[in-house]
Amino acid sequence: MELIVAENAGFCFGVKRAIDLAYETIEKTNEEIYSIGPLIHNEIVTNDLKDKGLVILDKPEDIAALHNKKVLIRTHGIEKQVYELLKNNNNEIIDLTCPFVRKIHDLVKEYSEKGYKIIVIGDREHPEVKGIVSYSVSPIYVVLSVDDINNLNIDKNDKVFVVFQTTTNAANAQKLVDILRDLFYNISLVNTICNATQNRQEEVKNLAESCGVMLIIGSKSSSNTKKLYEIAKKYCENTYLLEKASDTKNIKIDKNKKVGVSAGASTPKYLIEEILNNVRNEF
Repeated sequence: MELIVAENAGFCFGVKRAIDLAYETIEKTNEEIYSIGPLIHNEIVTNDLKDKGLVILDKPEDIAALHNKKVLIRTHGIEKQVYELLKNNNNEIIDLTCPFVRKIHDLVKEYSEKGYKIIVIGDREHPEVKGIVSYSVSPIYVVLSVDDINNLNIDKNDKVFVVFQTTTNAANAQKLVDILRDLFYNISLVNTICNATQNRQEEVKNLAESCGVMLIIGSKSSSNTKKLYEIAKKYCENTYLLEKASDTKNIKIDKNKKVGVSAGASTPKYLIEEILNNVRNEF
């Protein structure tokens, strides 16, 4: 059996930076530390942070009740009004928002103030997209399909500015951009898909085309992990999504086939190694 591991598998720059800072902050303080939602979409890492004392809040009333506390902002960012609430309540904010996500906030704010209507290509229910939407002062729309574009209430002569969720599927995004360019006369865009995301997706496509089995490691709640799985599945029927080391018991691998491996941007290196060791031992 030949195991081929993608070069860019595992933590991306933004996630590694956030998790390293989170652990460092927890170790240096004796007081309770809070985060607004999980810092990343990986339950193993999230549970470990909770065990070390991080308190994760999701309910608006709990967030509003925070005063004079140390608060970590997750990598996906949070909504502008929530950030301002935390600041007004005199909390010490440690902003772990991915720099690439923060760039989108700035772009949306800038272009919406110039009178552009904003289109975000991404998942409207994802925390990153909810944060992006909150920074627009003009009408803003979220699309992820052709049907979504068909339902847009924008005049073809309006000024339109397009950004992308950092982890959105690059191929699907390009298809939607081509349609949008045909619809609007005055359209501008900035490709805000993270380079790490695009590289991973391209790597997975290439691996899946040449391997008989694909293993994608990461959480089912992770947007970028799910997209890697979808891409791999498109080109390799025998594709598995593994969340923990014990999941290797549920897969079948032909020892005569190449096995490609990749992992989402929120997947820690030690989990990748555990799963690889299990695969080597079991097959």
